[in-house]
Amino acid sequence: MNRRHLLLGLSGLVVSGALAGTARAAQTLYDPGVELYTVRDALKADPVGTFKKLHAIGYRHIETSNLAGMTAQAFKAALDEADMKATATHVGLADLMSNPEATLDDNLVLGAKYAVMAWIPQDQRGDWAMWADRMNHWGELAKERGVVFGYHNHDFEFVGKGPEMPFHILLERTDPELVIIELDCYWCSLAGHDPVHVLEEHGDRIKTLHLKDKTPSGDMAPVGEGIIPWDKVLKVAKAKGVEQVYVEHDNPTDGFVSLASSYKYLKGV
Repeated sequence: MNRRHLLLGLSGLVVSGALAGTARAAQTLYDPGVELYTVRDALKADPVGTFKKLHAIGYRHIETSNLAGMTAQAFKAALDEADMKATATHVGLADLMSNPEATLDDNLVLGAKYAVMAWIPQDQRGDWAMWADRMNHWGELAKERGVVFGYHNHDFEFVGKGPEMPFHILLERTDPELVIIELDCYWCSLAGHDPVHVLEEHGDRIKTLHLKDKTPSGDMAPVGEGIIPWDKVLKVAKAKGVEQVYVEHDNPTDGFVSLASSYKYLKGV
């Protein structure tokens, strides 16, 4: 190899090393939490054991998908035993409709800042303005308790264009002081939208993220095993004020293996 080629080769190594360093720097911007839906069966069978396995991977905080049949007090005790904490909850629509005050009070018991509405059934999705008004009401109840109310997207909120898109209706009709968005990067991407762009455009409303990757064929994958540009996602999220990120996989072969893979990627190890 002559000197010119040697210098070019070294230059390429420096550039690739710098890019890798940039990616690692972005990946370690957050201390990731776990959305417990990933290990829902294990949680139901053995809550404390599940929390201890998550702790052993490296996770220190969680977002609930439900309370696995326990009271909020028992759930908090199980977290404490494993040296874990809840920073967010997913709250069910039925609970919000029937007894929102008690549902939000569970956040106080758990010590979780965010209470996130997780899902609207298909047969109830028609009137998005109505849902926005209800979210504002639940947001008021949450604010009275020092809790922050939010909404978690899937792909159906991104159907349509412009002001008719449900995602845009929710942004327009909900009060920023009462309702935040939890952006699920996988579902956003699956709907054909770049989560980086969504964060750039609406990052002032987005305070939490769900991190799960998407393969070229559209399948769900652990973080770092798909095509979502996480270095860009996380850097923009941090710049826009996103506070928490939660790793999730809806139907993994082994939830703990999936979560371990995502954690290693996100922590750059």
